[in-house]
Amino acid sequence: MTSRPHLYLALADLLTQALREGRYRPGDRLPSVRDLCDAHGMSLATVTHALHRLEDAGWIESRPRRGFFVLTSGDSPPRQAPPGSAPALQLEERRQRLMAQAATRDGLVSLGHLALPPALLPLAALRQLVAACLRTQVATLAAGSVFGSQALREQLAGRLGRTGVRADPEDVVLTHGDGESLQLCLSLLTQDGDCVAVASPGSLRVLEVVTALGLHPLELPAPSTGGDMVAAMAAFLVQARPTVCVIDLGLLATAAGPMSDAQKQALVELLRAHRVTAIEFDLMGALHRGTERARPLKSFDADDVVIYCSSLACITGPGFSLGYVVSARHRLRLRAARTVHGELIPRMTDDVLAEFLSGNGFDTHLRRLRLRLRQQVAAWTRAVKQHFPPGTSVSAGEAGYTLWVTLPGNLATSDLLAQAQAHGYTFVPGAVFSPTGRFDQCLRLTAAHPLDATRLAGLKLLGEAARQMLTQGQSSPRSTLCATPSLPPSAG
Repeated sequence: MTSRPHLYLALADLLTQALREGRYRPGDRLPSVRDLCDAHGMSLATVTHALHRLEDAGWIESRPRRGFFVLTSGDSPPRQAPPGSAPALQLEERRQRLMAQAATRDGLVSLGHLALPPALLPLAALRQLVAACLRTQVATLAAGSVFGSQALREQLAGRLGRTGVRADPEDVVLTHGDGESLQLCLSLLTQDGDCVAVASPGSLRVLEVVTALGLHPLELPAPSTGGDMVAAMAAFLVQARPTVCVIDLGLLATAAGPMSDAQKQALVELLRAHRVTAIEFDLMGALHRGTERARPLKSFDADDVVIYCSSLACITGPGFSLGYVVSARHRLRLRAARTVHGELIPRMTDDVLAEFLSGNGFDTHLRRLRLRLRQQVAAWTRAVKQHFPPGTSVSAGEAGYTLWVTLPGNLATSDLLAQAQAHGYTFVPGAVFSPTGRFDQCLRLTAAHPLDATRLAGLKLLGEAARQMLTQGQSSPRSTLCATPSLPPSAG
């Protein structure tokens, strides 16, 4: 059975027709969102989604605290972009707007952001190590290094060795986080205007860095659950011929299921055959919820076609969130780039982390954190399955604490976000994880916090709002939308 159009599309069509007929002129202010809600008997989320659709198309613009204003009307087209780039620019504008809308802010309880609460961070152990360091070496506050101390690089290389990655400490370059790691790698491997393949869904940080560097992200869609990622990559490399490929296996596993070791081996061989370097983005591999950590792509890489990027942020918290890059082939150029462009790594942070990783405290913290996250992910998953509409799918992958939720019935999670924020909650809509606007039916939740009464109430609210949207979207639009003096009645 073919579903009927959503009400927001009907309203968007009415407004577009009014603009084409010159009922509003450039610079005019549209009726307020509340007035449109009252006039057409629609919800705040429906009207907002319709207005955003016109904004994406270039007809109107939002002005903070003032409303929506007309950019163009009559027969003139929406604002122009260079040939062939308008759809990409409009999609990027929409993605940026959704990111800003979903950002953590005071007064809203986040159900989808990554920051762990203090209770799950090793703050007591880090405080003791900081105090000991300052008692004996207060001068470390005035010292730093370009690409990290030998002691910390040895610890990171040794721990990677447990996953099958053969890395010399000299292959490890420390950075100020995963963002700088990725920027270093892309600056090294690409030139302005190059195409970068991004396995989708892609990390928010990956998409932002790629765009900021003047590169063009090419979406490599994840296959459906159980699909063949290697076959999809093979066809993509032949067709697109990207300069570099960025892959986050954790996100892929969350959205489409984990890859087997044989698939990872085949993928690395495929990249080598096509002479394409892969940047592996691995932020949560150490937080696996099974008995063993899944092997990264880098562990199957004998010819250094994979550059490995990771960070300690999801384990130690933002105060000690050093990142690192691992590559034998490119280490000298990475070091040279950091020497010229990178800020020094604080010596105290370096020394404290090296000491923390070398003792039993780090492994003890990891075991406890994995256990807590496994329990929290299970509780959140049960709650989503219980309170969201039938047909909702939820996946949590193999590691970390993110949940990838796909709603049924072509529901738009941007609409759901507006309703959630009206009631004091926020999450991350799926569309921000794609450069082409995919995943509009999806949202990311995180089980960073225990499922307390406040967050359970938020999940119930989201589930109920999704049920109402599903009912509304499957009902036929009104034969006549209540019209304001500025809007024509609907033709049906």
